[in-house]
Amino acid sequence: MSRLYRFSCHRSLIAISLGLVTHSVSAALQPMAEAPLASDTELHCHFNRDASTDCTTTQHYTILKPNGREILSRIDFDYSEGDTFEVVSAQSTQPGAKPVALDAAQIDTRTAPNPDQGFSRDKQTSLAFPNLRVGTQIRYTVREHRAAKPLVTQFHYALTFGPSAFRRDHVKARFTAERPIQWRSELFDGFTVTPSANGKTLDVLQKAPTYLNYINESSSAALLRIPRLEVGSALDRQAYFGDFAQRYNQILAANLPAQAAAAVAAASRLAPAERVAALMQHINDHYRYLGDWRATERGYVPFNLAEIEQHGYGDCKDLATLLTAMLKASGLKAETAWVSRGDVAYALLIPGTNAPNHAIVRAEVDGQVWWLDPTNPVFAPGQTMPDIQDRWVLVNNAQGQVREEQIPLERPETTLRLDKQVHFDKQGNGATQATITFSRLPLMQMSVADRQQGTTATDQNLCAHFGNDISDCQIIRPLTAFVVHDGYTVNATLNDQRALEKLANDYVYTDESLKGRWDGFINYRRHDQQADLYLGNPETYDYSFTLTGGKMEKAIPGCQVRSPWYDLDLEGKRLDDGLRYHYRLSQKTRWLTHAEVASEAFGKMIEEARACAEQVHQVVKL
Repeated sequence: MSRLYRFSCHRSLIAISLGLVTHSVSAALQPMAEAPLASDTELHCHFNRDASTDCTTTQHYTILKPNGREILSRIDFDYSEGDTFEVVSAQSTQPGAKPVALDAAQIDTRTAPNPDQGFSRDKQTSLAFPNLRVGTQIRYTVREHRAAKPLVTQFHYALTFGPSAFRRDHVKARFTAERPIQWRSELFDGFTVTPSANGKTLDVLQKAPTYLNYINESSSAALLRIPRLEVGSALDRQAYFGDFAQRYNQILAANLPAQAAAAVAAASRLAPAERVAALMQHINDHYRYLGDWRATERGYVPFNLAEIEQHGYGDCKDLATLLTAMLKASGLKAETAWVSRGDVAYALLIPGTNAPNHAIVRAEVDGQVWWLDPTNPVFAPGQTMPDIQDRWVLVNNAQGQVREEQIPLERPETTLRLDKQVHFDKQGNGATQATITFSRLPLMQMSVADRQQGTTATDQNLCAHFGNDISDCQIIRPLTAFVVHDGYTVNATLNDQRALEKLANDYVYTDESLKGRWDGFINYRRHDQQADLYLGNPETYDYSFTLTGGKMEKAIPGCQVRSPWYDLDLEGKRLDDGLRYHYRLSQKTRWLTHAEVASEAFGKMIEEARACAEQVHQVVKL
């Protein structure tokens, strides 16, 4: 529910998905009567003058359904080594019985598990309440002191209420400070927010019980906007990040260490775009992503350049700082920047230390702005990764001034170009030859797949998407690499044992890559579902099909669909012994909001697109 500052970025691994079709996802609200838990929360946080924070939380849960026991089976609290954490009280109450204090043996404190790609000395305290069953109530009060991090002079705290298995019966929060509290909110009509006369106290009270949880939800569905309240000691980004900007520039002013200097010298004669690729390649070859968060007091502050080279690893702020220094030394304009990375990018309410979670590099290359992320295992020159597109970013200039910019949404360029030729035999099997040209994100995904699981697994995945029942599939393609360039070609030969479906004395041909795309949206609208849908990178698919060996039932007159979300063009021509058709489908956005999917205009687009797809549906006589 709440979030206190800790800048510990984690590596982004772009999703490995080589499918030629992206199906939509959906979710639905769960009825309040099915909530497994009821919660009652009271929170008091005091922001000290030195930017440290003291928070006391009292939490009361009632188990309403059997799965509520599992949710509360163990309650964990993670905190930094330099912070303090105390369980003030903890008790459980069985139905019809008196409260029983939690035995000390059921409270365990240890070193928290290390993250997958890093190590820290965080601590973890866990509570394990005994004899949980439906009707059991548990109540605990915990107190935590979070020490101020280096160069942090302002406080910033976020209170968020996303989907949850808890029914929120009561929420009361009080924020106090030694200086006036600034606050901003979004979708917060369900709460009353009351500031004190002197501005140093802010009370928050939920108006009515609330239950927001989703069922039948894909991992690709989310809410682009949720109830949020942020409090801080300032509204100015310079107040929060100015000291960090100065420190980054001090680190950047140092001489490059030996390996980095040699890489810059080796790339000096290259054109700017090739120079950037060479330096990204150097970091990928010589440094691995590994966050060293044992020194938890570093916060936003990177290691210096010599330390990063000595380690041979770093987290986002370390690698971004090193790349910036190398780019600057090579004669390119480069600046460090902070961004909130992920599929969902919430609006910037207060530009404080809780807002970003990742460090990247802004570089100017041949008159264009490139947003570079050296933590990724693949690099496509000029391409912005999907998890940092279409959002605000805070950029640190050479004078230590922090400005806000907007990283744009990528244009829907052609990312997949397929030329597929299928010859039917008398049993409806299809001897298939296909050439597919990958660019941009699908090519990056293929490079990551090869790196993580090997080319054999990737080839098998490719074969599975060329037909319905594949045999004798052979893939011919060059090796992928860390640096990828548009226009990578794959050739495939295979037999499809179900190229056609038997229907009485005839056979039927359908193109699921075109027809099936809209089914998820239809289901979403039919069931009045609510979540926003993540589509992925804007991109265009260009597919050409030549079908021979059979007589087709009908010609393809062709069609066009135009909308703010998708554009579709289809054209076709009957052959003496088959059919040739071509279509282009452009997906123009990363997200579809609930309002968009439910709109009349979107419904009209679906009808037109499905009618267009029906033109390809054929009865085939062999």
